[in-house]
Amino acid sequence: MTTESPIIELSPDQQAVAKKKLHDIGQSISMLHSFLEKGRPIEEDFAKSVACVVEYKLDDLCKALNIETFGTKEREERYAKLREANTQIHELEKQLGNTLSADATQESIKNIAAHLNKWWDLDGFGFIRELEFGQYGVCKGEFSCSLNGTFRLIDSDTPVSDKENKKTWIDTLRERGFELVEDSRDWHILDCDASRKALIDLFAARLPSAKVIKFENFCRQPASGFILRSAQVYIYKISEILDLPVPAEEAAA
Repeated sequence: MTTESPIIELSPDQQAVAKKKLHDIGQSISMLHSFLEKGRPIEEDFAKSVACVVEYKLDDLCKALNIETFGTKEREERYAKLREANTQIHELEKQLGNTLSADATQESIKNIAAHLNKWWDLDGFGFIRELEFGQYGVCKGEFSCSLNGTFRLIDSDTPVSDKENKKTWIDTLRERGFELVEDSRDWHILDCDASRKALIDLFAARLPSAKVIKFENFCRQPASGFILRSAQVYIYKISEILDLPVPAEEAAA
C-alpha cells in the first residue's frame, strides 16, 4: 500500500513568488551554461557568485513552496551549531574581559574593527569611515553607500567577468529592495524610502542592536533627486560584530 504525497496548494502570491525564484535560478544557471557552451574560461569568483545566488534563490523557492529539503535542513542545523559555538566563545571572552591587558584590549578592538570592515565589504558597500568605540561599549561608524568600490572595471585583468559579476550583484541589490539609478555610467543607490528601508533592514537582520541614526546624500547631476552617500550607525552590542559573515578566505586568515 502506497501513501500519496500531499498536493502543494499555493495562493496567487505564492505562485508568483515561486515563478520569480525559478526564473532567477534559471537565469543564473543559463549564464554559467553559456560560458561552458562557448568554451569561455570561468573565474572561480564568478562561479561562486552564481552558486551563491542559486543556493540563495533555491532556499527562497523552498520557503515559497513550504517544503524542506535535506540541504536546507542541514544548513539550518549548521548555522545553529555555529551560533551555539559563537555564544560559548563570547561567554569565555566576557569572563576573560576583566583580565585583559591594555595591549590585548587594543588588539581585540583592532580585530573587531577589521571583522566589521570585512563584513561591510561582503554585505555592504565597501568601506567604513570614522569608526569609533565609545566609553560605554557602543560602536559608531559611517557606513559608505558607494557602489563603485567593489568592481574595478578600468584596467582590470578580468573585465568581462567583472562586468558579469557586477551585473549579478546589481540585480541582487534590487532584489534586496534597493532602488538603483545609473548616472554617467556609474550605479548609485537612490535616496528614497525603499532604499532607506532596505539599508535599515540589512542592519536589523545582521546586527539586531544597531540603529541607523542618520543618512547623508548628495544631489544627482543633471537628473533630479538625491543619491545615498552614507549612513551613520550605532552598534550597541559589540559582541554581535563577531557573528557577522565575512568572505571565506578572509575568515580563515
